[in-house]
Amino acid sequence: MFESHQVSRYFENRRRQNRIKALGKPTPANANRRKSQTLKRVPKLSLAVHAASHLILAARATTGLGPDFGHFKPLLQEALSRRRLRWVVADAGYDSESNHRTARQDLKVRSLIPAIAGRPGTPKGFYRRLMRRRLKQNPDKKRYCQRWQVETVNSMVKRNLNSACRSRGAWGRKRDLLIRAITHNLMIIANL
Repeated sequence: MFESHQVSRYFENRRRQNRIKALGKPTPANANRRKSQTLKRVPKLSLAVHAASHLILAARATTGLGPDFGHFKPLLQEALSRRRLRWVVADAGYDSESNHRTARQDLKVRSLIPAIAGRPGTPKGFYRRLMRRRLKQNPDKKRYCQRWQVETVNSMVKRNLNSACRSRGAWGRKRDLLIRAITHNLMIIANL
């Protein structure tokens, strides 16, 4: 998630809280509506990253909150068009039986995605149950730890290229995020 403008959400929330305290009034009735409208415009960047080099293999820019599992297949297909992969490691937001089936059966890539989404207990589906067992074992647990390389890349993009989008419209924000992904790759290549 990126900031939709230069002022951070933390600062906006603190300012709103101080204004409410100063006026001594409860929060307005339409506060939730404003928050909902703001969250629909939040820029979001989903990445497929090569863990060893921190290069972005695929990027998908969207706006608003929402589930991540729908981004998995297009990101993986785009990443495979750029580099041959044997493993894909993703966080629990991408967990679904169809994503495992797509990766393992259709694209011939082994997937490691923790099966913690949904109701507690035994996960439904063959691959989700397999993930529950495999991620308890040491070799797969070590391999899954490479997922944090994506968080490193997110941090690098936000620190080096700013976390606030300058564009006002959804189309411009998406383009802005994709340009940041390209710029990040160019910076990595220049430093090699």
